[in-house]
Amino acid sequence: MSVRASFAPARRTAAGSLTVRGARAAVYRWLWAQQQGSPFIIAANPEPWREELQWLGLEAEEANPSPREHSGLRAGEPSWLGRLPEILPGDSAPWGVGAAETPIADLRWLGVLPEALVNFLALLGWQPPDGASELFSRTQLARLFDPQQIVSTPVAFDAEKLRALNHHWLQQADLDRLLALSLPYFLAAGYLPEDPPEPVRLWLKDVIRAVLPGLDFLSLLPQRTRFVFDYSAARALEFPESRAALERAGARDVIREFGGRVLEENWLTRERLAAIVEEVRKAMHGKGRSLLQPVRVMLTGLPFGPELADLIPIFETGSQLNLAMHVKSCRERVLEFCSVFV
Repeated sequence: MSVRASFAPARRTAAGSLTVRGARAAVYRWLWAQQQGSPFIIAANPEPWREELQWLGLEAEEANPSPREHSGLRAGEPSWLGRLPEILPGDSAPWGVGAAETPIADLRWLGVLPEALVNFLALLGWQPPDGASELFSRTQLARLFDPQQIVSTPVAFDAEKLRALNHHWLQQADLDRLLALSLPYFLAAGYLPEDPPEPVRLWLKDVIRAVLPGLDFLSLLPQRTRFVFDYSAARALEFPESRAALERAGARDVIREFGGRVLEENWLTRERLAAIVEEVRKAMHGKGRSLLQPVRVMLTGLPFGPELADLIPIFETGSQLNLAMHVKSCRERVLEFCSVFV
């Protein structure tokens, strides 16, 4: 009998989406097919789960799957496919509680990359070889996957592992791809016009690049970039971390010295920022966070975040673009901050 792996989800959401349970079964069948050099067969129908398999990168052929036997497996399939471990609900995460019946559509909208989700699903019941990391591409998984290493005990949906894996794969992703994937989130937040022109797209790549090192899910981009699009000096003063930075000895003097110099500039550059910071450092005999944190609060609203040198051209260029929300320039930020910080 020829060996082939067939897949049609036993259960799916009311909208026809795959669940975590079904997607894991698909990943394991696809990996087994890759190792056997056999086709991965899916039923020909128009339901959303077929597009989700394509999104996951699980190449498949359309055909009529073999009928299920009494074991629930299809002809030629190995018995271990019928003994996959139960998936238990995990600990609560900011976005919810992951479980076996979590729709893949929900994780997709959360901003999980397909390569990260395949990596996560493969580890949801399979133990990699000793000494191996938990970061695997599809190609690596196809080479290393061993059905004998599938555990027999229930496994919990580990939201922290999903976060860490997605963070890793986001850092590896091409910036043009991230730009395309991020547009729906920025549009939903009201930050961008419909079909943004090329200058806006180029600028937005710089925005994404600046916040990418601290990003875990694409859906968090509007929140992580709010200080770019929706700067509010009054709101900044409500954050305890910002207030603490402003209450340190010398903070008001730093703001006065730095703000006065910025207001003399029509367009602030990285080079001029560095020069102003050095001038203020000499004037204040200060250094480190006692100097930079008040400056950060004045320009971004928070005492931490991306490198200021990367943000200056983002603020200045963004202020000249025709966006759904006006991006304030460095000068506008300083003026607004000084008007409320008394």
